[in-house]
Amino acid sequence: MKISCITLGCRTNQHDTAEMQTLLEREGFSIVNGKEKADAYVINTCTVTQRSDTSSRLAVKKSLDINPDALVVFTGCYAQLNPAEASQIHGLDVVLGNADKLDIANLIKKKLLNPDQPWEKEASTEIIMSDIHKKRIFRTIPVQNFQGMTKAFIKVQTGCDERCSFCTVVKARGKSVSDTRENIIQNVEQAVASGFKEITLTGINLGTWGMERNETFSSLVHDIVELSGDFRVRLSSINPMEIDNNLIQLMAETEKLCSHLHIPLQSGDDTILKAMRRNYNRRQYLDVVQRAITAIPGLGLGADVIVGFPDETEEAFENTRSLIEQFPFSYLHVFSYSPRRGTEAYQIKDNVPGNIKKQRNQILTQLVNQKALKYREQFINETEMVLVENQRDTKSGWLKGHTSNYIPVILEGSDSLKNNLVPITLQNISEKQVTGCVQ
Repeated sequence: MKISCITLGCRTNQHDTAEMQTLLEREGFSIVNGKEKADAYVINTCTVTQRSDTSSRLAVKKSLDINPDALVVFTGCYAQLNPAEASQIHGLDVVLGNADKLDIANLIKKKLLNPDQPWEKEASTEIIMSDIHKKRIFRTIPVQNFQGMTKAFIKVQTGCDERCSFCTVVKARGKSVSDTRENIIQNVEQAVASGFKEITLTGINLGTWGMERNETFSSLVHDIVELSGDFRVRLSSINPMEIDNNLIQLMAETEKLCSHLHIPLQSGDDTILKAMRRNYNRRQYLDVVQRAITAIPGLGLGADVIVGFPDETEEAFENTRSLIEQFPFSYLHVFSYSPRRGTEAYQIKDNVPGNIKKQRNQILTQLVNQKALKYREQFINETEMVLVENQRDTKSGWLKGHTSNYIPVILEGSDSLKNNLVPITLQNISEKQVTGCVQ
């Protein structure tokens, strides 16, 4: 039988999907892509924005357009936070909680392979939802296939103990819990042995790994980059207060650790940061980023920013804009604030007009486009190691990949370069794309 897994949202979700695929393959199911006809569709949802909710619901419709009789399972953060709402989606069969994802194979076997009760779609939707807030141990399994990707995503931590007023993550993922150092090392070694050239460490609040055991995240990264093998390590998003000097030094001195930090900002104004319940202020963010860009040559720097949070004045927005202006950001993810049910900020009047949010979003987007071009231009005619991906660029048909510092590159070449770390000289650089050639 054929199963299709569709992933929305973060890199932790990508790892969760890979785990589910591994379990399904162990039971003899064949994994196909989301555009193929399948007997079951597993939709791993995201709910970080209203657009994410819409995309998650739309994935159900698209799946049923391909096979109206398929079993459709809705899991992930949307499913976890709004199971009753999700159960009303037409054609949906099962809503599965985040804590229950690793039971996916048994669930589908029970539904599709029960000789005493052949599968038929029913009018009602079954909700399977364990308590994600009860004390639990970290659950994960080794993964060898990441939906045809050249990069392996290794989940080292999940959940979050912060209480950001705009965020639904605590309710969707529960409290912070970490995998053991030994199990992570084993999972990394297995991914490298399976042929992956880039290991991305992921977590909901990545830098808090090991805090419950008085271990530091930087010590874990040190042990991973010390492993033998032809691979490199990339960090997913990490909050500023979890970036210690040891991590900065390690990134500055270790070629195997990608020179790339994605450090969420959200706002550059202290009043707004306090209202957001972020655990840092403007000065602390400035200090962390300054230490990082001073120590790490050519650092690729990214951030998340929210514009139009309630009570964001022109002065508060200017504080955000001026902070971004100070640093060589190579990209930004700019979001216009939208109230999310179940958050503390949902109770606050959304008092920044939509046209003002749009204008502020455009200002920051234009600013970072200029900064990204300036950042990339310093690497013209430089040779950088690029991990060539399995999928070609859809527009040009050329190969594509990213440098260590996360510059996207396209290049001409044969398929033999795929899934290899290749020295590429960056030649033509513009706002839209960077082209290179094999050294």
